[in-house]
Amino acid sequence: MAVARRIRRRGWMTAANKTNQTVEPKRPVVRHLAVRSRAGGSLAEAKAYVFVVEGAVIDTVLTSTNCWLQTLTEFGHTFRTADVHRYHGMDPDALLDALLPVVDTPETKEFILAKYRMRWAGEVMPTLRPFPGVRELIVDLASRGAAVALVTHACGEELTQMRALLGLDETVTVVSGDDVPRGMPHADRIGAALERLGIRQPGDALVVGASPWDAEAAHAAHTRSVGVLSGLFARADLLEAGCQSVFLDAKSLAGALATPEIAA
Repeated sequence: MAVARRIRRRGWMTAANKTNQTVEPKRPVVRHLAVRSRAGGSLAEAKAYVFVVEGAVIDTVLTSTNCWLQTLTEFGHTFRTADVHRYHGMDPDALLDALLPVVDTPETKEFILAKYRMRWAGEVMPTLRPFPGVRELIVDLASRGAAVALVTHACGEELTQMRALLGLDETVTVVSGDDVPRGMPHADRIGAALERLGIRQPGDALVVGASPWDAEAAHAAHTRSVGVLSGLFARADLLEAGCQSVFLDAKSLAGALATPEIAA
């Protein structure tokens, strides 16, 4: 009898708890998560490969995030790491607009950007390294006859340092912030890269990125895209943003491209 009473009591408590539960309000849908993945052909059969440097070629994710956190704190703006990271992959000015949609004056925004770029050039750039296997992948794709381009928001001296870091000469096609001002999530730089590579059909190209913003830009350019987890975004987020497939890193992507049944 005592056991039966305890069971009944637990049942009543459970029912009461369910009744008293509050329904959390629905969170707004993040814009880039609304872009659905599109079907595509074999990854290995692409005629051109466009690599997004930040996050997919060079490890910039945590260093960039920390650089932003330090800079914004100096101006009295406190954010969590996750708040800043969610916009990694955007150009610095677009990222700042997303974090601070309202600033006192345009001059204030320019001052923050200038401080960020100064810290980035002086403290962060010397510490950056390319991901293991990514340079070998780029060289291998080019040796197979595929057209390869890099897109980056780097400008000026930063672009020169990036080339030196990757060990790539001037013959490698690079579309930078000097060439096309507007970057991710817009398609401008990807479109410029395809034009330079002589690719007339966007479906013949494959964009390799590390953030949902890269995938959104590829979607806007009508190209296929794959994601790598080096951007520290969830696999599900990359797929929902439009990536055809998601890989751990450049080495796993290289393995898939060398195995037709996996790259299909």
